[in-house]
Amino acid sequence: MYCRFSTLVCSSKSLAWPLLILLGVVLTGCDEKARETGTQSPEQALTAVTTPQVLVGDTRIIGTRDASGTARFLGIPFAEPPVGKARWLRPVPHRFTAPSLDATQFAPACMQSGSGLDWYHGMMARVGVDPALMEGPKYSEDCLYLNVWTDLDDAALALSDSAHRQQVGQKPDQQPLRPVLIFIHGGSNVGGWSYEPNYHGGPLARKGVIVVTVAYRLGVFGWMNHPEMATSNLALHDLSLALDWVNTHIAEFGGDPERITVSGESAGAANALHLALSPLSGTKISGVIHQSGGWPVVGGPTPAEAKARALELQQTLLGPKGSLEGLRGVPVQKIIDVTGDIYAGMRFGAIQDAESFPRTLQQQVMDGDLPPLNIIIGTNANESLLYIKPEASVASYLEGRVPAQRWPEVLAAAGDDLDELATFDRLGTAVTFLCPSLTLANAVSAAGGRAFVYRFDRVRPGFDSIGAYHGAELPYVFDRHDSWLPTEPVDRTLTRLMLDYWQGFISQGDPGGSELMAWPPWQPGDYQAVIFSEESSVMPHPDVEFCSVFLDT
Repeated sequence: MYCRFSTLVCSSKSLAWPLLILLGVVLTGCDEKARETGTQSPEQALTAVTTPQVLVGDTRIIGTRDASGTARFLGIPFAEPPVGKARWLRPVPHRFTAPSLDATQFAPACMQSGSGLDWYHGMMARVGVDPALMEGPKYSEDCLYLNVWTDLDDAALALSDSAHRQQVGQKPDQQPLRPVLIFIHGGSNVGGWSYEPNYHGGPLARKGVIVVTVAYRLGVFGWMNHPEMATSNLALHDLSLALDWVNTHIAEFGGDPERITVSGESAGAANALHLALSPLSGTKISGVIHQSGGWPVVGGPTPAEAKARALELQQTLLGPKGSLEGLRGVPVQKIIDVTGDIYAGMRFGAIQDAESFPRTLQQQVMDGDLPPLNIIIGTNANESLLYIKPEASVASYLEGRVPAQRWPEVLAAAGDDLDELATFDRLGTAVTFLCPSLTLANAVSAAGGRAFVYRFDRVRPGFDSIGAYHGAELPYVFDRHDSWLPTEPVDRTLTRLMLDYWQGFISQGDPGGSELMAWPPWQPGDYQAVIFSEESSVMPHPDVEFCSVFLDT
């Protein structure tokens, strides 16, 4: 049979425990006799494997290794469970009190309707892939956990362990600390999870980056702002607490707390940028990677709107005498069942709040008072194509967005040779993702920061119906191409290029370390960007003129 580490701790009298700590080795295969007597057969000795361990406070975190041998520590709690009376309260740091923590399995994803898995299934069906190939996680309100990937071997991890350094007489400076990436998943702030297959950090860790993926409360559980709540933007507080945990403990995993880059895609990109701008973060973040976000540049939910929706939720579930305390006792599924209708038409996200977000991104961009960020900003060529409904029309999309007299000019700038579907995609991508992202790049440059801009154009074989879709770049960034994704040699080449750029930015704040081509920072009037495609190149961004016409409307 196989023993979990907790079993080994319980029977530590029968094991050479100090020797195990010293060597960082745990016996993973054992039988009842071995546990009782402390003996093992030669066959069992051969099955002993090195198991990565890190000391956090007085708790030894016991991880595992992926198929390539990279150490990974899964499901580490950074906050106490926000359940029961703690629902809709500020997150509280987790207290490590046990002698050991089994970090070999992912924790449940944050409570949601399943929209994250639905996104995958819808995308797969559009390109003829069996949706059954993608399975989702379990969901729970007890979900504030993070995952760490590090390519340090057992000896190096032991040196990163401050208590162990003293034990074996090593100095901390004998083991160089590595740069850190914190990745925040997307999903419209209502779905997704921190360990979707494309987010596993092993490949990036093998390039010398400590990768951390984090969870945060979703939907109304993380973004509801009720008048009776003492804390707004709970999900942003969740992410801030995760950042604090990484800043405090990542050195034990070999990471450098002075080099933390926060990254995200879609809503995760917006959250990463909001976290970098929040007073909650202080000076802990050295860089931001902003993939396929953008829309908060042109607006977001207001405090008044957020509170009105919260009261509507309360009224629907509890009637006129309801309260926040009463909502805490409502079964979770009942809340999820009504949330979609009540919050229809409103994006979940950070609202203006004196403590966590005193000035919105839109305000800072418009007023020209962004801090000097160091940031990668990019979008994909066909961000909207996957979401266009069959009955949609370009005219219906332009109504209310662009004055009718400007339609010919906007459509000409979009491309006269495009059909209805391609035109709709071009406009939808521009409104939500592309043009706000270029506006952000201009604002960062004007503030004295550095923005490195890209557009991702690669379309996989057989994926013409969704193009370079929303999220298409993620398998390349993490070098995690699902088995059902058609992947050719050009995709492997593109992956190596993007990994080089990301590693360079995370390590030294500049992606220009790639041997293939330099990536200059964005400069108004020059507008240099990397176009990731079958033949990637550096060139003036092809959409600057289009966005200047579109935004001028």
